[in-house]
Amino acid sequence: MATTEHQVQLTRIGEEFIGAFNLRDAAGLLALAHEDIEFHPTMLVGSKRVYKGHDGLRSWLADLLDSDAKHQVRVREIRALDDERLIVLSEVLLDGETISPSAMIATVREGKIVNARAYLSDEATLAELDLLR
Repeated sequence: MATTEHQVQLTRIGEEFIGAFNLRDAAGLLALAHEDIEFHPTMLVGSKRVYKGHDGLRSWLADLLDSDAKHQVRVREIRALDDERLIVLSEVLLDGETISPSAMIATVREGKIVNARAYLSDEATLAELDLLR
């Protein structure tokens, strides 16, 4: 299957979101987030199960910074699942060492992430749970 310009855009959004996360860059995250975003982070950091809107994303980042968590995410692959959704397959790193597989499934509308769910899981498990359809 040929890669479309739209798929390239979805991939870029995923790359930039992970890059902003690794830098703990609030402005970068917000620039990629739809104003109505619903963000479901892993339970590594975050006091809520879902953070809504730009204020919610700011709150999550504040929780992340307050926790002094130093983990990073290394992207292994990003691909479009369909016209609106992408998957980021990655690893959580602590002090440069892999501690867990991870993934994020995001829905993009109007060029911004409107819904994102992060998992401490690999692709096979997400497929088994039927989360990739």
